[in-house]
Amino acid sequence: MLAEIVEYLATPCPKAARRLGYLTEAVAIRARHRRCRHAWHEHLENCRAAVMEAARSCSRRDTVLIAGSGALLDLPVRELSGLFRQVILFDIVHPWTARLRTLALSNVRLDTADATGILEDVDSGRMPKPAPTALYRDQKPDLVVSANILSQLALMPVKRLKAAGTHSPEELAAYAGELQSAHLAWLAGFTGTRLLLTDTHWSDGVHGGPLLEDLALPEPWRTWTWAMAPRPEIHPDRDVSHRVAAFLLPPA
Repeated sequence: MLAEIVEYLATPCPKAARRLGYLTEAVAIRARHRRCRHAWHEHLENCRAAVMEAARSCSRRDTVLIAGSGALLDLPVRELSGLFRQVILFDIVHPWTARLRTLALSNVRLDTADATGILEDVDSGRMPKPAPTALYRDQKPDLVVSANILSQLALMPVKRLKAAGTHSPEELAAYAGELQSAHLAWLAGFTGTRLLLTDTHWSDGVHGGPLLEDLALPEPWRTWTWAMAPRPEIHPDRDVSHRVAAFLLPPA
């Protein structure tokens, strides 16, 4: 617990993201990984393998752009650094582990950026209309990776708007879908190879269901099960698992 407090206090983070809980979540993910390292191993290896296969399929290897880089648990950053002229990692929070891992990689850039483009407005209690952002469009990346963030994009904004008490559950559910759709539209707007990594379903052995309702997704390239919270991480008598899919979209 002390290590988590120190990490929270020492990690740079935009004020709006801190208030909305993104830094707390980043620290919690790192802590859960430490507790569930063995259970997460296969999932993280599958993510890294999918990224590397997508990277090797690129005929041109100038720039790779990764949205949702986080603590780099699921990303083969050193290998990508050796394949591409530049690697751009962007997220709203870059934990110190990510900063330390990339220090010696001169062609790797850590950018603090909001994938939704709405956090400042949501922090003020407003519900801005989600729209596909032009973020990094000018970089013309050869590979774009959305790294396990699609199902998470709406969690903090919806939590903040729910606390405001001015929107119905139906409105908030629709808003979550709009945020996810805007991210898919952003990904589709690039002309290079695009890789979408995302969890699609969850189960705790008793309850479960889809995480991406009403989204038009292509057939997955590959799928696997992520033992996200083995007992007793959340429940003393059952595991929580997520179904994860990799969607590979060739160059437009």
